[in-house]
Amino acid sequence: MQGVATRLRVDRKALNHYVSDRESLLELLAIDAFRTRVAADRLDLGDTWQDACRAYARSMWRSLVDVGPWLPYFRFTSPRDLAIAGPADVIAERMLAAGFAPVTVSRAMHLLVTICRGFAQDAVIGSREGGHPQVEDLRQALMSEREGYAALRTLIDARVDNYGEEQFAFDIDAFLAAMERLRP
Repeated sequence: MQGVATRLRVDRKALNHYVSDRESLLELLAIDAFRTRVAADRLDLGDTWQDACRAYARSMWRSLVDVGPWLPYFRFTSPRDLAIAGPADVIAERMLAAGFAPVTVSRAMHLLVTICRGFAQDAVIGSREGGHPQVEDLRQALMSEREGYAALRTLIDARVDNYGEEQFAFDIDAFLAAMERLRP
């Protein structure tokens, strides 16, 4: 913390008054980076709950990817962070108006955020040199095992980009299709 205080040209005690430790500092940096990225988006939530889910998810995914290495530290830590939750309120409002039960909307919102966060995390990991380590580990394991696993070998050999725009659109389409089935 002393190094941060020195670079900011502030007294360490003053910094410690607002930021108690490294984890807190990283949380502040992550939420600030996310807030800045979200603010830069011209978010058009469309007219339907489906439009809103799609636009919100895309914005959240891109913002979380931009947060990159700070992603593990991203969490809402203060009431001022609610400013970036406005689009989520629009989604919830539209889903409730469409007849979804509050418990279903709550679970849907949780799932949508989980999809975005997990996809962003995998995209950040997958963008490293050598690709996503789990895929490469599976590829190596299959190469060492000469027999079986034909379907997995086909999928690995296809080298599908599971971390790009097309995969994300697929994930959100699957989410929306599932929610349509649950719609009263």
